[in-house]
Amino acid sequence: MTAGRAFGAISRRLHLGGGTSVPGVVAQRMYPGVVSYLAAQLAYGSLMITGTNGKTTTSNFVSSILRDAGLRVWRNREGSNLMRGIASSLVIRARPTGRLRRSGQAISVFEVDEATIPQALNEISPRIIVFNNLFRDQLDRYGEVDTVLTNWQKALEHLSPETILVLNADDPTIAQLGNSFKGQIVYFGINDTALNLQSEQTGEQNHQVIDTRTCSQCGHEYEYAVRIYSHLGHYRCPNCGQERAQPQISAVEVQTEGFDRYRIRVQAHGEEHTLIVPLPGLYNIYNALAAIAVARTLGIDWEPIENGIGQSKPVFGRGERIQADGKTIRLLLAKNPTGFNEVLRTLFADQEKRHVLFVLNDKIADGQDVSWIWDVDFERVVEHTSSLVLSGTRARDLGLRLKYAGVPEAEMAIIPSTPLRLQREERGNSARRKKKTATPITIETATHLYGLKQALDLALEQTPTGETLFIVPTYTGLLELHHELEERGLTSRYWEGRDG
Repeated sequence: MTAGRAFGAISRRLHLGGGTSVPGVVAQRMYPGVVSYLAAQLAYGSLMITGTNGKTTTSNFVSSILRDAGLRVWRNREGSNLMRGIASSLVIRARPTGRLRRSGQAISVFEVDEATIPQALNEISPRIIVFNNLFRDQLDRYGEVDTVLTNWQKALEHLSPETILVLNADDPTIAQLGNSFKGQIVYFGINDTALNLQSEQTGEQNHQVIDTRTCSQCGHEYEYAVRIYSHLGHYRCPNCGQERAQPQISAVEVQTEGFDRYRIRVQAHGEEHTLIVPLPGLYNIYNALAAIAVARTLGIDWEPIENGIGQSKPVFGRGERIQADGKTIRLLLAKNPTGFNEVLRTLFADQEKRHVLFVLNDKIADGQDVSWIWDVDFERVVEHTSSLVLSGTRARDLGLRLKYAGVPEAEMAIIPSTPLRLQREERGNSARRKKKTATPITIETATHLYGLKQALDLALEQTPTGETLFIVPTYTGLLELHHELEERGLTSRYWEGRDG
């Protein structure tokens, strides 16, 4: 454990990163059981939060509530949600003797990658595990939704019945995880029927990405009385009768009070309370409900719940606000079709024109197949931008998608990561191909601008003083943007301010 901490410190000193994963990698190599050993020392145990979208924000809500309630909260907040990140969050808080520092009042809140859940549950027996939602995401890494669900179901077969499941009642893929679980289950959901997309006259529901359509019991297509977004809502199978579970924690009224402020009325176990969710997007209502469900399950009073959620700040890239020379930058991570659709829905809900920078990458952490952009409702962008800049490794692909959506080419500034290089196709027999005589041809764009730095400069230049630039990046684009903003002295490194 000492070696792991030392390697992490060296990594930070040499500016090789935050050192957020190195301690865990080293410690696990030297002692494979380190996670189980350290986690067992926590007086209040561990919580796990997983799902396609909302893990980081839900973890932040839960942590804020628990701190307000007087607990010491340890997190893998730096964003490393694989086993090495979980290991690091424990190792950096351990003494050389192998005992955790100040573990008597500590509880851990682990944000866990969807594919890591089986391994995490094999090493840690959590008090509570939250399953927030399940959408199509990084098909080249995770596979289809059914693949992820099957892996979760197998992992839960060996879960102790003392663990409590907190499940999203509005997501049929998530709710069915409780069908065979022997322990306690707490469901959360939205009961405000005014949010029903099917009752709107805009045809907005036609643009939703539906990742789950059929009943897990009989294969018949679900019917929806209320659809909130995607496949989330009040569903029922007309064939076998399987239907949405009644949530113990529900938002019975949701009122918008600005771009990033909701007032919600929550019913929980016969009580009713009103609180503020200070973040944009309906998806954050679900994140808040999940956090409330965790807190009430732990016996936390309502005052810490209201304070913890109401005073939460946007976390890394999830609505984060940064000031830049009299202008405001808002970072809104969008890493899959459903998430991107909800960001666009939030961004253009009031029909105001926005200054926007989209960043689309296809690196391993993003998913190298970007065909999902054709499932995103980019038609929302048409006539709703005052300025529009596209960047990233697949900026040109995004430009093509926006062109088909109806955005005029003249309204888009495309600043890709690198110049476009076309390799001539080699023809002829195999002997000729071996000559490798093809010469790369570089096609310059009209602006001769390349790279995220140039894209950010142009987007900020086009944003007047006093106004907001909304940046919507995929995951590695967010990391690159944050690094650039750190270099400009506009924000701190994302791993700084660690808990514990």
